[in-house]
Amino acid sequence: MKDWFSYAPKPDVSVSDSPRLMTIAALLIAAGIFVVDIYTPLGIAAAALYSVVVVLAARLTERQGLLAIGFGCMALTVLAYAIQHGSQHELGPLMRCVGSLCAILLTTLIALKTQEAAKTSREQAGLLELTHDGVFVRKIDDCITFWNFGATQLYGWTKEDALGQASENLLHTIYPIPLADLTAELYRTGRWEGEIVRTHKDGHQIEISSRWSLQRDNKSRPVAILETNNDISERKRIEEERRQQELELRLFIDTIPTLGWICRPDGSAEYLNKRWLDYTGLALADAQGWSWKCVFHPDDLERMLEHYQQCLQTGELFEDEARMRRFDGVYRWMLFRAQARRDAQGQIIKWYGTNTDIEELKSAELAVLRSQAYLDDAQRLSHTGSFAWKPTTNEMIWSKEAYQILGVDLSAAPTIGLMFDQVHEDDREFVKQQIKRAVNGEREFDFETRLLTSHDKALRHLHIRACRVAYGSGEEEIVGALMDVTGTRHAQAALQSAQADLAHAARVATLGEISASIAHEVNQPLAAIVTLGQAGQRWLKREKPDMEEALSSLSGIVSEANRAAEVIQRVRQFAKKAKPDVVKLDINELVRDVARLVRHEALTNHVTLRMVLGEGIPMVTGDRIQLQQVIVNLMMNGLQAMAKTHERPRILTAQTASQSGTVLVVVEDCGCGIGSKPAEELFTAFYTTKENGMGMGLSICRSIIEAHGGRIWAAPNAGHGMSFQFTVPVDDQASSEATACSPAST
Repeated sequence: MKDWFSYAPKPDVSVSDSPRLMTIAALLIAAGIFVVDIYTPLGIAAAALYSVVVVLAARLTERQGLLAIGFGCMALTVLAYAIQHGSQHELGPLMRCVGSLCAILLTTLIALKTQEAAKTSREQAGLLELTHDGVFVRKIDDCITFWNFGATQLYGWTKEDALGQASENLLHTIYPIPLADLTAELYRTGRWEGEIVRTHKDGHQIEISSRWSLQRDNKSRPVAILETNNDISERKRIEEERRQQELELRLFIDTIPTLGWICRPDGSAEYLNKRWLDYTGLALADAQGWSWKCVFHPDDLERMLEHYQQCLQTGELFEDEARMRRFDGVYRWMLFRAQARRDAQGQIIKWYGTNTDIEELKSAELAVLRSQAYLDDAQRLSHTGSFAWKPTTNEMIWSKEAYQILGVDLSAAPTIGLMFDQVHEDDREFVKQQIKRAVNGEREFDFETRLLTSHDKALRHLHIRACRVAYGSGEEEIVGALMDVTGTRHAQAALQSAQADLAHAARVATLGEISASIAHEVNQPLAAIVTLGQAGQRWLKREKPDMEEALSSLSGIVSEANRAAEVIQRVRQFAKKAKPDVVKLDINELVRDVARLVRHEALTNHVTLRMVLGEGIPMVTGDRIQLQQVIVNLMMNGLQAMAKTHERPRILTAQTASQSGTVLVVVEDCGCGIGSKPAEELFTAFYTTKENGMGMGLSICRSIIEAHGGRIWAAPNAGHGMSFQFTVPVDDQASSEATACSPAST
């Protein structure tokens, strides 16, 4: 094996190595050999000494010069032979000459070979000096014989500091395995490489990637070790940081509250986090690759895989929903999301994904859909639509039934203008006012309007109720309902007509009950007329007619006749079937009129009528006949309630009073009362305490009073009997509904 360590550059320490001295010495030796070869009669091959000259020349000149000197020495040998022996060619001298020539030629060739080897070694040593790797050579006894510049940079020790030192004492090496085992492997294979730790000159430790090569001599005995070393401290630090980051990433993936996974570019699973494995009950080895497919519902797997493969090819974000089997065998809905990670060239190197349990969300969505279906059906059956409107942005939403009620095609975008276009012309100004209220910030809305739908020109009555809703974001929205009350209004009109007929029948029936009182009221003025007529006749039949008394009798007749006419007129009005006539009324006068109607009935039943009429009672607005009907009904009920009362006086009291913007009327009896029965039931239709009663009187009374904007109620007295009371607004605060008051107006 070539001993390339022997040619490592050594410091010049001898003067004999000077090129000039060596040249002079070589010339002198060559001259001396030439003289000796010519003049020495000894029988030796003196010319062989030219080999010394060739050896010296090998240290002074390159290949061409060495060849020239070698051939020159051979020429001098031949010249000396020719001078000494001339034409005599004796075998001995000739053989000595040939031997000398062979020795010179062999020495020259050996010198050339040695020179070439030295050149190669010098070039190799130069390359080792140029490399950035730390390279040094140490003998088997650990003595350093070569130390390049890279080693100086790596360890901090200069060549002068390192040469001749033991590497262990200089570098304090820490080996990954026992040194004896490492040396045994080096001797066995001739090479060793691994990572070691050495100490820099300043004391800090360096992680080294080291490669060792063993040199052996011609007898295969180990003589030296070549080490090539690289500092991998930074690389190890980066690797450690990367390993730590990967560990932290793995811990993060395992601890995040979701099911996470990593897939290869082909979609096969590389890693699934602990939560995923715990959720499915699978081991990591059982879920890697494509084995994870076993946990998906068979009905969802094919569809999801098709979508997954498509995203694997395009690199698009993967998002899908499917059912996944839990460890207990229950399938639950999951939301799957996966994002591709690409390298610098844009190639997909990994897929990172998560599974999110959306079972509750799915159930909520299903409940919402079911509720929406129920709401749509409920709105369709009740003819009620819903809407939402943001006045600031004019955004609007209608339900399906709202489209149907408004007569607008479902494809049309809902706007407040489109809704306004359906409003009846006579109601548009009123609806504009409501819209203006909404824009100005009003909170509550409750009104009715009429629609004239554009597609069929059908007239519809629409009841709108809405309120303003404020959200946490600061936005406000008006949310409301549209109710098609066309059928209701038609039914109310029919009910109003029926109740009017019923009220008329009730009044006629009441007239029948108080017919004796009516007859009494009519008989009184008729009897007075007869008496006054007879008196007038007597005044006129005198010898001297008393004209003044006769005229007085005639005036009385006219007065009583008018009185009888008024009684008949009141009865006719009370009995007739006519539309309501709303006028200003004096409630005290109304009570007196009714008292006159029932006075005879009271006398017949031995009941005392007591009138407690307040002073300064304000006027009320309403229909005279309807309010008369209420008071008549209450008084007749009181009279009938006392019919079987014998142990105490029978007194029926009628009172009036002014009370907080209303007029109060109280009818109080001292009859038997209603016992423990709820007083509110008295005003229920067909409820009666009489043996032959229909149960409609008080119900009609409540309808009339409520239509006038008032309230009616009953309560037992502290002693005996009942008190029936009602209120109606005074004229300046009368309800606007009184303009259409009737028994059917509520």
